[in-house]
Amino acid sequence: MKRNRRVWIIMMIVLVGVGSLLAVSMLIGPDEVKPPLPTVRVGSMSAEVEQSTYCWESGERATCADYGLPEADELQLITVKPGDRIDVVYHAEPMTSSFHRIEDGELVEAEHVVPNEPGIYLYEVGGEWGQGDSRYVFGIRVVE
Repeated sequence: MKRNRRVWIIMMIVLVGVGSLLAVSMLIGPDEVKPPLPTVRVGSMSAEVEQSTYCWESGERATCADYGLPEADELQLITVKPGDRIDVVYHAEPMTSSFHRIEDGELVEAEHVVPNEPGIYLYEVGGEWGQGDSRYVFGIRVVE
């Protein structure tokens, strides 16, 4: 009888341990597999960068997420001066990179310089790395 009791206790400990590991792995889940955000500086200001579409892999895990192009009211805009330089610094140098302005829901290749005309401008930047590809968005407001 004592032997059966020990077996049941050991089985319960093993089951609780396995259950705990599964619960922790589900909590961590694919959210942990995300590309790091770049730093975007416009003149002397840092832009608020938002994650956009990506496919990313880390070890045995991989995940993809697809986002539509944002509207201006969905982003934290920073106020900058015309002609300021836009610098994008990634966590690691990408194999390829892109820099686009979002105009009427379309991506248009753009210069890394703030336009001279006052207004609100949205940008999408991104690249490809060994772990996958990722796009990011940010917005600026140009004043007179």
